[in-house]
Amino acid sequence: MRNAGTAGTLGAQKVRSRRNVRDMSFTYSAVLMASVFLLVLCGYIWSRVTVVSIGYDISSANVKRDKLIERNRRLIIEFEKLKSPKRIEGIALRELNLVYPRREQVVDIR
Repeated sequence: MRNAGTAGTLGAQKVRSRRNVRDMSFTYSAVLMASVFLLVLCGYIWSRVTVVSIGYDISSANVKRDKLIERNRRLIIEFEKLKSPKRIEGIALRELNLVYPRREQVVDIR
């Protein structure tokens, strides 16, 4: 007679059969997972490259803005110099040969 404990122990075990070498489901799953991983990795790298590129664009735009602000400041100073009454009076007297009007040439309008 067999040992009742042994038959019950062996009968309760789950025994896996060898994996069928021709079963390609594992290979397909591995290729699918690798493809998904590579796709996610490429998306991450693309996003990082885009962020760095935009950072360089922003930096370049800030430098250009600073140069334009400085140029605008210089142009305002030059404009103020050009419109000064003393300069305009000097040009009128020297280059245009204008003279101050005599008292009898001035007409008051009220």
